[in-house]
Amino acid sequence: MKDNLAEKRTKVRLNGDLITSISTAVLALIVFSVTRDLSRLGVVFVNYVLVMMAVLSLVVFIKAFIKPERVIFFESVIERNNVLAGTSILLLYLIFLPFAGFLPSSYIFYFAFNTYLADEHRFSKRNLFQSMLISIIVVTAFYFIFGNLLGVPLPEGSWFDGE
Repeated sequence: MKDNLAEKRTKVRLNGDLITSISTAVLALIVFSVTRDLSRLGVVFVNYVLVMMAVLSLVVFIKAFIKPERVIFFESVIERNNVLAGTSILLLYLIFLPFAGFLPSSYIFYFAFNTYLADEHRFSKRNLFQSMLISIIVVTAFYFIFGNLLGVPLPEGSWFDGE
């Protein structure tokens, strides 16, 4: 009991709204800076999302000072490991995207993420099949919507350039 009280006292409650708003604003600035060379139609969706991110970031930033939400990040080791694993999968996706291209990277990423987020039976044949099927459907749909319908240029991958 005594250890529990000491542990609760040492955990610092951070202003989650402030962290979220600043992180969102930084992410929006990074995306803005790397998407300026997209085509006129290709940038429409990106700009819409960036405006929404900026507005929501500003609203949450203001809330951070009016009525801040104080939270303890990573209350358990499991929670911390889940966030680190998810972030690692996302970073690997972003690293391999320019090399392998949109389709191969996205199929692998989506499959890995679906499998990781599954319950305790994540490596069962049924779950692996579902993850694979969902990955194929979702990534292919995104490819046709953004690549063909909206004309957004998607990474082709330097490994497949043939040079």
